[in-house]
Amino acid sequence: MSKLFHIVARSDWEASLPSGSYSAASLTSEGFIHFSYAHQWRLTLQRYYRNHSDLVLLHIDPAALPQEPRVENGFPHLYAPLPVAAVTQVQSLTPLRDLTVALHRGIAPSAESLREVAADLVVLPELPWHRWCPAQPERDPQDEDLGRAEDQAEHARQSGKWLLGGSLLGRRNTALLYSPQGELKLRYEKMHLPQEPGFWEANHYDPGQQGPRVCDDLGFPLGVQLCSDIQRPFGAMFLRAQGAAAILLPRATERGTYKTWLPVMQAMARLSGCYLLSVNRPDLDEPPIGGPSVVIGPDGEVLAESSEPWLSYTLKHEAIVKARAEYPGYLDVPHSLYAQAWSGLG
Repeated sequence: MSKLFHIVARSDWEASLPSGSYSAASLTSEGFIHFSYAHQWRLTLQRYYRNHSDLVLLHIDPAALPQEPRVENGFPHLYAPLPVAAVTQVQSLTPLRDLTVALHRGIAPSAESLREVAADLVVLPELPWHRWCPAQPERDPQDEDLGRAEDQAEHARQSGKWLLGGSLLGRRNTALLYSPQGELKLRYEKMHLPQEPGFWEANHYDPGQQGPRVCDDLGFPLGVQLCSDIQRPFGAMFLRAQGAAAILLPRATERGTYKTWLPVMQAMARLSGCYLLSVNRPDLDEPPIGGPSVVIGPDGEVLAESSEPWLSYTLKHEAIVKARAEYPGYLDVPHSLYAQAWSGLG
């Protein structure tokens, strides 16, 4: 059986330790303790704990429970106290908050300009500290990282902002999320590499080998895709399966193709029930890169769009909760069945 999860106030959990078992208030009022699966606990947090702090997430081994949980309305319920010994990890949870994100259509902005923008998180375009090296088929040593990742970490420190940048690391186009202390909190390597005039990406870097994951450290569950990754639904839906609430999409796309990219991004937002925020590199003649930044809601509607250098928007948890309660957000996804089917193609 899959690992189970339960959200609880730290004080309530710690008070239960001496007795060796934990009894939630719902055990008395409803007869059971509410559990979640891995793809459910973040939405549970958003629905019921938006104004709470000092919460912990209990990771529970189902094999160590006194009885098998009942699955009711898609959620596992334990009709007995939870043995402390069944908890394999106690994870501190960052308090939830609505998040203001600024998309910047610029290359290597100064720390001062980052500091001045009224946002919690600044998202930069694809490979923001680099020239667009895939414009030519030949690789150049100057297109390697050469300290660019460290520069971005320092900009995050100096500006006091969360910063999503990126660089070429070990021949991989890598998105890098830094905290205001300059700590690397999320790393994602682009998986889908175009190979055509102006975008000779397979000549310049190798595809990523790990699926995307969610970062909870900002109080709003975030995931990252890079440019052409969004043209395949697998990464967005894998982030949705982990409970992501927003997908950040740095890109480098041609001006004339925006009308074909936009409906794809809208579809991915609606199908995943996530906000989708995308920022393009500034205008370039060869290849003709350009086009607006865009913020798409979890219902697939365009909420903001701009070709100006800065575009800011505040993401709200209530919008995610609403989208996941409506069609198609509430539809369950048989993850194990899809995984089995995919493995059968090998």
